[in-house]
Amino acid sequence: MDMRFFSVQDRKFVALIVLSDHNEFDAMEVAEIFDGGLRGELLLEFRLDSNSARLSTIGPEVEIPLLRASLEIFRQEFLAPREAAGLPCPQW
Repeated sequence: MDMRFFSVQDRKFVALIVLSDHNEFDAMEVAEIFDGGLRGELLLEFRLDSNSARLSTIGPEVEIPLLRASLEIFRQEFLAPREAAGLPCPQW
């Protein structure tokens, strides 16, 4: 598991990157980070398998700037490396 920290509109978030050997999909979870490093509830979850890339969870009141920033991290962490390696990618 890897983590990417990022900020959107003066709020701090973490993207947890889960590359799985035993699940049928890879995932990225996004949560807000509060003072003291406390992780908030799950806001977004993206899943990627050999056939699809999808947003499987979206919390209430997720603002568009957070969704856009999260999509860019998902693209960088999951799709770009597959494309660079010549591996098949689901439609994006």
